Order: sequence, then structure tokens, then C-alpha cells
Amino acid sequence: MSRFYRVIIFFLTLSIIGFINPALAEETGKSVKAPLSSFFTESGFITGMGTGSVTKGDYEPILLIWHLAADLKPHLRFLGNHRGTLSFICEPQINPAFNPDTDVEFGVGFGLKYIYPVTDRISPYVMGSVGPHFITVQDNDQATGFIFADTIGAGVYYHLTTKSAVHAGYRFRHMSNAGLKSPNSGINTHFGTIGYSVFF
Repeated sequence: MSRFYRVIIFFLTLSIIGFINPALAEETGKSVKAPLSSFFTESGFITGMGTGSVTKGDYEPILLIWHLAADLKPHLRFLGNHRGTLSFICEPQINPAFNPDTDVEFGVGFGLKYIYPVTDRISPYVMGSVGPHFITVQDNDQATGFIFADTIGAGVYYHLTTKSAVHAGYRFRHMSNAGLKSPNSGINTHFGTIGYSVFF
């Protein structure tokens, strides 16, 4: 089994571990402590298709993200009784790209997400993150290897239950290496995303 598939299985396994206990708690009505819930209040999986361009042609990665979020309200008094939720987010990811060549990106993004409930089921959100990545794409405009990914996005959650939701959104991502290596023209990518989350 290739290293690429081993990493994907690792991320999926961790996501499933985070999902199982909250789901059991809701079905049985019993209080079950999820392994991630000592800090994080949300665990989910996000995927999506991206489109951008490099010198060789179109650049089309597929997102495979483990999305973790921690509600900051208990730590920020000014949020008080505010209906919205401001969260710290952590997104480990490994993203294959199949065009113009077969490549891979992997890394982690750290940032903030703000969700505001419009109804009991519908909650729009905005997010932003930055973090270190590694890319294997060989291109005349962007050096391979270590790089930073800056991401902004927006979307909407649809709550299936009080403890689970599906969501869809849009992300814009800029990748470059802050001038650490040449060339460094950057790669801009637009993504449509879908995901599923559970809440602790």
C-alpha cells in the first residue's frame, strides 16, 4: 500500500473515532465522552474540487480535510450571550491533484470560523486560515516543496440533528512560499466544498 493511501486511511480513521461517540450518545440518550471533546467542539470531514492554473495548464486538486473546531466563547467574555459562535479551527489535510500531473499537497491550516444560526437548522459561516504545506507540483512559476496556504471561505451548515450537520461552501486559496525559494508566483485556487460534522 502506498504512503499516500496510508495517510488518507489515517485521517479517515481519526475522523471516524471523533464521530462514533457523539452519534452513540444521541441515539442512546446516554452521556458519552468523545476523545476529542476535551478541547474541540466539532469534528468533521470536508472534501471538494478545486480549479486554478499553473504554467503547465489547469491545476485541479481535490480537498481531503479533517476539520476540527473549538468554540472560543468560554474563553472570550465579550462574546457573552451572543448567538453566533466564533471558533478556532485546525484542518490537517492531504490533497491529491490529478491535473496537469498527478501530484499531492499536504499540510495543516489554522484559523477562525464564525457561524451564525438563522434558524434551528440553517447556519451560515465565514472562515479564514493560514498554515504550512508541502507540494509536489513541478512548475516554472512556483517552486515545489515547502509553501504556505492562505484560505478564506464562506458557506452554510444544515443541521440534521442537534449534534450533526452537513455543510457546503466556497473557498479561495493562495499558495506561495513567502519568497523563501524561487520561483514564487503563487498558485490561486477556487474550491467548491461539501462536508459533514458532529458536535460535542
